[in-house]
Amino acid sequence: MNASSTGISTIIPIYILALGGQVREVAIAAFLSNLAMTLGAIFWGRLIDSMHWRSTIVAICSAAIAVSAASMYFVADIPLLMLLSAVVGFFSVGPAPVTNLLVMEKSRKEDWLKTYSWTSLISAVGLVIAMAAGYLWLLQYDAQTYAIACSAIAISSLALTIIFVKDPRTTLDRRALLRTPALLYRLRQVPMIFFRPLPEVSAKKIRTSLSRKELLFFAGTGLYFLSGNLIFTPYTPFLKDSGVSDAQVFLAYTVLHMCKVVFLPFNHRIVALRGEEGMSKIAYIPRIMGLALAVAAALLVVANPGSILMITLLAFVGTEVGFSMWSATTTSSFLKIIPAGQEGRVLGINSAVIGAGLLIGSLAAGEVSTTYGYGATFALAIIVAIASFALVSRFFKKVKVAPQVRA
Repeated sequence: MNASSTGISTIIPIYILALGGQVREVAIAAFLSNLAMTLGAIFWGRLIDSMHWRSTIVAICSAAIAVSAASMYFVADIPLLMLLSAVVGFFSVGPAPVTNLLVMEKSRKEDWLKTYSWTSLISAVGLVIAMAAGYLWLLQYDAQTYAIACSAIAISSLALTIIFVKDPRTTLDRRALLRTPALLYRLRQVPMIFFRPLPEVSAKKIRTSLSRKELLFFAGTGLYFLSGNLIFTPYTPFLKDSGVSDAQVFLAYTVLHMCKVVFLPFNHRIVALRGEEGMSKIAYIPRIMGLALAVAAALLVVANPGSILMITLLAFVGTEVGFSMWSATTTSSFLKIIPAGQEGRVLGINSAVIGAGLLIGSLAAGEVSTTYGYGATFALAIIVAIASFALVSRFFKKVKVAPQVRA
């Protein structure tokens, strides 16, 4: 299902552009998708808590994405495509907490970390499958028909769920996820997982309930994700406006997600080798270099699709490697600043901050790109990333994180 939802989310901007839409329409679709993910995380979480469903939720979400993807084949209207983007976002977040709980319920506690590592890797492989399939498909067919392929993948997910995913005899409450550091690490890799409703993590409560060091950390995190959406929201329109083909767009995103698969097993080893404080700074280097390459592609090699594609591949490698290093480093530090018994509150704030960064980044990317161009948008992403670096560096400067691991 991860492959299907990611595939359809990638093809929607291409189809919007094919129908005559511009970067602003693509940005609105991304905003609606992120907003739907936020609301969906709250909805599915409450449903899990009240009904204790497991396979049913995965089946519902797989079926919904299959129908949404198939519907795209018959849609030739940009507002409807934006709506489909929101629907896919809403249903794509449902299986995440189910997967987390099933790992706990169906495996031994001593195997949780290993099992979570495998599920994270499988999720990343699903993204690569979606992008590689899209690349091969679009070499022969158009974007609209690729939606049918995504629907078929989602139907396969539905069939596998019905056959293999069985609800456990005894189920755990979602709060059980908060009591194990290994699972907390997994949860932070899924930004839109709320353990409390949004009103309980309002801006006022965030300011009053966090210490200075926590505010620095979360502010830097929010800016990091804002910077990410400033680059990735308008990047497909940038590639298409530069003459890059649909298949080549998917090739670029295949390389992006392949970096995640290749680099994932080495994240914690690198952090352990250099330490969290050092890696928190080093991780920004490839990220900012990737953003700088995007600026170069937008400003220096205009009207040269081949050169733009090659620079894009290098930019995507840099941004993804930087993100992998940054995520591993900041997550390790994040786990150590959570006060005992307040995991739900802190994770709720983490979700709110990341969600705000994604939403603001999507809208800002559309407006800045429309008004000032892609180069200015990518340059703004660098400025925001540098601001994130300054805040995160101050967090480590103010507080030296102890080397021991939380019990």
